[in-house]
Amino acid sequence: MPTTSFWFNFTLFVNTSPWLTASSTCEYLLYQVTRHSIAATTAYTTCVQPALPCNLNFLYRDSTIVYLTTNCNKKIIIDTDPGIDDAQAILMALGKDSSVDVVAITTVQGNAPVMNTSLNTLRLLKVANRQDIPVFQGCKYPLMQRAQHAQYYHGKDGLGDVPDSEAPGLDHLQKEHAVNALIHLVNQNPGELHLVSLAPLTNIATAITLDPDFGSKLKSCYIMGGNYKGVGNISRSAEFNFYNDPEAASIVLKKLSCPITLITWELCEDLKQPSSFFEKLLIHPGKKTALMQKVFKNAMKQAEARQRYAVMCDELAMAAIVNDQCVLDSVELYAEVELNGSKTRGQMVPDWTNITGKPSNVQIVTKMDLNIVVDILKKCYDF
Repeated sequence: MPTTSFWFNFTLFVNTSPWLTASSTCEYLLYQVTRHSIAATTAYTTCVQPALPCNLNFLYRDSTIVYLTTNCNKKIIIDTDPGIDDAQAILMALGKDSSVDVVAITTVQGNAPVMNTSLNTLRLLKVANRQDIPVFQGCKYPLMQRAQHAQYYHGKDGLGDVPDSEAPGLDHLQKEHAVNALIHLVNQNPGELHLVSLAPLTNIATAITLDPDFGSKLKSCYIMGGNYKGVGNISRSAEFNFYNDPEAASIVLKKLSCPITLITWELCEDLKQPSSFFEKLLIHPGKKTALMQKVFKNAMKQAEARQRYAVMCDELAMAAIVNDQCVLDSVELYAEVELNGSKTRGQMVPDWTNITGKPSNVQIVTKMDLNIVVDILKKCYDF
């Protein structure tokens, strides 16, 4: 049965002495909260001097308080459609020494139908031992066209068609729709949350439509999607996530009023690796590598048959927020999405020479440090 959940946060003061770190203080406080109720924190926090403010966020779930985040890390929501590269990106966010705290994951159709992307997300969280993270299922269809999935690479189920009889079922999902959850979480934490989009933008566009101020309450948004040189991967001129739901992509670029960082298809192509890249990466024993070895088996066959190299997409978007030092160069400009072209629908059109006179609405990453990206990947597998 789905759990009963609600969110709350509060501020305590963290001791700054060398023998008591913010982390240990928060861990001790969690013990106090779960054992003696939240009232027990009053006496404890008043004796901590000198101190710094530390915001804590909890998820209260079926009579249990689950510690989620402190202000030491960036707090993120992942909007995703796992998807093999999504799977690795999620594991990167949950990896050793990660600088992000995943507050929630929302799912959407894309690489596979939304039922599959939701099941895949739950499966990943189980393997990562992070089933405390709430998962909200989102939109089943694009705004104005039929869904197009990527089973040729990701498999029919989105995760390599590798069954697991012990994987969590849909009853582990939260009852709330992903769009409502996005609005709810952002309104409860204005200016605190970063949104990482690894999928078609249907959930986010719908959230903007229902709450026009949605973007102004986000701290930032990182998007894997679009193209800036007209190079396509699903059509001659469009990238998959934008092509899957062009209207949603258009709404997000025009109306999401927070800093937007784009990882485009051209950057993914620039950082392509030999087809053996992931095989070599996954040699370290463990539950996560065991799953991903099976998942990648079919995908690498497709890669060798179609292009003979491995491409990282969603991994790059996650790397950019986990460690912004991996972003070496970028360009800020105004861009929009073509909706009508018979051969260019879904293509992102940058205004390179400011012909429109409109202010920049996106930061397009044009160069990344591959060594840093690979280091984050290794840490997600506990190297």
